Amino acid sequence: MHRKLVKTPHRLWIRMAALVRKRFGVLSMRESVEDLRYWFETPLGQALLQEEQEALDDGLQCVFGYHLLQLGISGKLNLTASSRISHHFILHPRLEENPKLGALADFNHLPLASESIDAVVLHHSLDYSQSPHHLLREVGRTIIPRGHIIIIGFNPLSLWGICASLARIVTSKPRWRFQYLRLGRLLDWLKLVDMEPIAVYKGFFRPPLAQESAIKHLHWLEPWGKRLHLPWGGFYMVVARKDHIPLMPIRPKWQRYRPLRGLAVTRILGPAPSANIGMRSWLLR
Repeated sequence: MHRKLVKTPHRLWIRMAALVRKRFGVLSMRESVEDLRYWFETPLGQALLQEEQEALDDGLQCVFGYHLLQLGISGKLNLTASSRISHHFILHPRLEENPKLGALADFNHLPLASESIDAVVLHHSLDYSQSPHHLLREVGRTIIPRGHIIIIGFNPLSLWGICASLARIVTSKPRWRFQYLRLGRLLDWLKLVDMEPIAVYKGFFRPPLAQESAIKHLHWLEPWGKRLHLPWGGFYMVVARKDHIPLMPIRPKWQRYRPLRGLAVTRILGPAPSANIGMRSWLLR
């Protein structure tokens, strides 16, 4: 009887937590993709993409290599057109009309060899992933040493984060049900996967209003927010470099010992004389 009394509150707590996650938690990637593919075409989505594209174009100027991968929540967007890397492609869990779409793939299990990609762009992929830490580790596995990763995510400590929290209570649309991944927490995760942040950008200092006229009227907040480096930007972008350096094994030059010829030597006494004359004189003693 005592065991039942102890287990009942625990089971009730598990069920309540499951109901909360079902109503307010992050949905699966496929459900989020279906909703956000149309949301990015709205005036608010276009305004956000414009600010993110400007920051991304600036961050891609210091990224070089041969292969650039884009993992974004929308497979229709091509955000890496300004990159100097010749080969850039997109992996996405859903088939979209995009010539840069290379293959359909699950973000948690990328079909790429380890240390084969020079740079990866994560466009809100961590925000709408149910296991963002696992996704970050999987991306870190594919990047070569001294390669780069560019992460774009929503800033929960901003007007955007506050409005998203209120909208999550009112509506159940996937666009507002993203991970509240703070910038400080993301920087800690990057250190765990041997990534060193080298630049941090913030943008979209306007409130997330749906009216197109209000979005254009408040555009004057953007240059002031960037100039004053205000911390409440709606999104952040982190450029990180993989500091894991591969070690090249060096074979040690062992001293060569040779047994004496013609004698049954069971123990190595030392290095054999280099001159044959010296060997003969030593044997005749």
